[in-house]
Amino acid sequence: MKKRLFVMLCAICLVLNLCSTASATTFDVAADFSATNNPNGVWSYGWSSTLTSALNLYPNNYNDIGLDVWADLGHISRGAPSVAYNGTGNAITQYENGITWQPGQLSLHPGESGEYSHARWTVPDAGIFNISAMFTGIDQNGTSTDVHVLHNGTSLFDGLVNGFGNTSSFSTTVSVGTGDIIDFAVGYDGGGFWNDSTALSATIVPEPATLLLLGLGALSLLRKKK
Repeated sequence: MKKRLFVMLCAICLVLNLCSTASATTFDVAADFSATNNPNGVWSYGWSSTLTSALNLYPNNYNDIGLDVWADLGHISRGAPSVAYNGTGNAITQYENGITWQPGQLSLHPGESGEYSHARWTVPDAGIFNISAMFTGIDQNGTSTDVHVLHNGTSLFDGLVNGFGNTSSFSTTVSVGTGDIIDFAVGYDGGGFWNDSTALSATIVPEPATLLLLGLGALSLLRKKK
């Protein structure tokens, strides 16, 4: 009896610990950005010819006016497609194009030939996650892009950003398997790629149901060992 009670208490403590740990586990496309590694843990950055075609990782990283940039210098035309991040504590303005990146802000820019720019999250562990994303036009000349969130190439969200400061937002809960991919992608909306810098704010957070499954699994293991 005492042994069973001990096992139950251990299981409860483990579940509480999992909840505490996982509640602090937020995957954030901007906060997790790496200027030196691609892939960067669960995140990777690249471009595709069409929305659902193979992802080509950006192989080149450089710093431009204080921005950390990933691009494919063997492919790009006029500096795009690319992903840029302001890792400084100050706003950075590219005056000739009228674009301002706020501190900690990440942006995607499509390519001249219709290439999509991607930030990709690869699922580390199966579970249920809340995915939230907001795309924002940051070019003062008027961003005009099509924006997407995909799960293994299947659309979860399709939207448009039309104009400086215009936003397109999305939030949902998704069940995913280990190794699944979630893509956040930006295209040029068929109207040319000029003035299309689009900020992306995206977070992925485990849902309570995932924590419960982890806790039940731990409880089952402890019962087998008693």
